[in-house]
This record gives sequence, C-alpha cells and structure tokens, in this order.
Amino acid sequence: MDETTQGFRLGDGTLVPWGTRFDEVVRDFERTGYASRELACLEAYGFATRYIEVTAPRPDRPILTVAYELATADRPPKDVFAQLVIKLGMPSKIERDELSPYASSPSHVVLYANWKANGRPIGVSFYGAPRESDFGDGIGKLYVSWGDLEAAAAPWMPAWQAANLEVEQAARSIGKIQFFSVQYDTRVFPQDDPKRPADLCLNSPEILNTPQSIAQRLDDKRFALWSDQTGTHWHLSTLSDTVVLGGPETSEVRVAQMEPARGGGSATIDIGRWWVRDAWKSRTIADAEHALERVPGLTFKRYSGHDA
Repeated sequence: MDETTQGFRLGDGTLVPWGTRFDEVVRDFERTGYASRELACLEAYGFATRYIEVTAPRPDRPILTVAYELATADRPPKDVFAQLVIKLGMPSKIERDELSPYASSPSHVVLYANWKANGRPIGVSFYGAPRESDFGDGIGKLYVSWGDLEAAAAPWMPAWQAANLEVEQAARSIGKIQFFSVQYDTRVFPQDDPKRPADLCLNSPEILNTPQSIAQRLDDKRFALWSDQTGTHWHLSTLSDTVVLGGPETSEVRVAQMEPARGGGSATIDIGRWWVRDAWKSRTIADAEHALERVPGLTFKRYSGHDA
C-alpha cells in the first residue's frame, strides 16, 4: 500500500494523484457543497471490493478521502483485518463494539481501526452484518486519505489571502455600519485554529477574517452589517467571520422562521456558510433582514416551519 503516498486507484486501475479535483474525476456532478460519488471498483490493494466512494469538500476542490466498500467473500472480516495488520502493522487506534444490542445490524460498526502509513491516514470499519448497496453486499469500508490539508488548500490560498487584505482595507474607511444583538452565540470558525485558513479555502472560501477594527466592536452575540466608504461593497461580520455580500456564494439570503414545537423555535439568517440565530420572531433578525433588503444585488429565500 506504499502507493497511497502518491494517490489512489479507481476501479479501472487508474492511479489518481493526490491534488486531483473532484470534478476532474466526476464530471457530471451538479450540486454545490460537499461532493461524493460511488464508482464501481472490484479490487483495491489486494482486497475484493464493491465500489469506491470519492469525496471532496466541494466539486472544485481536491479529493481528500476515498472509501473502498469491502466485498463479502470467503474471508471473514477478522481475516481481512489480519491482512491489513500484516500490510500496515498494528493500528494506532482500535475501537470495538461487538457487545452492543445492535451488533448484528448492517448499519452498526462493530470494529474500527486506523493507521498513519507514510504520513497518510488509513482506516477500516466492519459492519455487524453485510450491508446492501447498488454494487452488491459489503462487509466494511477501507478508508484512504491524503492527510495534507495545507498542500490541498495551497492553490486557493493566495486568492483567499488577497480577499482578506481587501476587507482589511475596506474596514479602514467604513461608510455605514449597523449592529445587531442576538440571544445565541454566532457561528464561528475559530481564529486560533491553525487549520482555519486551509479549512476555509477548501470548504468555505467566502468566509474571511473579521478585521480587528470591526471585531473589537463585536462579541459572541453581536454582528454587524457595514460598507466601505464608497458604499460599493457591503459586509456581514461576526466576531471572527466576515462575508462580502453580492459574490457568487454570498448573493442569496436565506431567512428561516421555525415555530416552537418540540424545540424552542428559532429565527436564522444564512448567507453561504455565514449564519446567525435568534429566538422565533426575533426583532433583531427582522431588522437585519430589512437592512439587507436595502443592499443591492441580493436575493431572498424565506422558509417557515416547526422546530421538531
């Protein structure tokens, strides 16, 4: 399994290098956001398989993990696991749940183990019973990951850093600014997380760092709508996360009102992966919605329902 340092193999034997974008492998994927596709695959690393599932944070980002569905065969799961130990050595972590009342269920994982092979994470899970799929029954999954987020994000890092500099410059000469307070903590991508830049480049490049001059006027339950001095660019900022409104992923405002039911209810505003939440029929959310209606180039989708 040494070649996992280079990439992974598809069902036709093609070695796909790490760094290959999802949409270069799956060309008919039409959704946005998290991307996943199962492709027929009969063998991987000497094991009989049913399919390979390739996954990426977005269709236009590299495949970070593949999972091979291990086929039901003459060898029981314990023998497959033993073969992996021979190939990779003892795993760094093993978790068992064979005494669970659901241990005979195909939806239950009875054993999970992982390794770090030549810097690449490898894992395996086995089900309590064979699991059906469109490609045939499987006994578990073999996972192979790239494991290098910095390298995966590198092609998009300069553009993300440049966008942050533009927001910093806009914040030096603010045109208009309006503050809003909610009862719940705003969603944040922690700024002290060393993986934050790479994670955002790969998953949510529309999320930028909130300039310090804006952040110092906010807290965990306060956000701001503000423009540059010319009023050309508008922004929404929480304590740590900012979006520039009107971009490809920040032009649609989703407003949801969920009436109390089993849950206490809520009112939310989502733009891309930027998100704030307050109580049902929140005056703050309504005021923010009305303020956003005055920002050019935005569209709105409104939802209502019950907090089940």
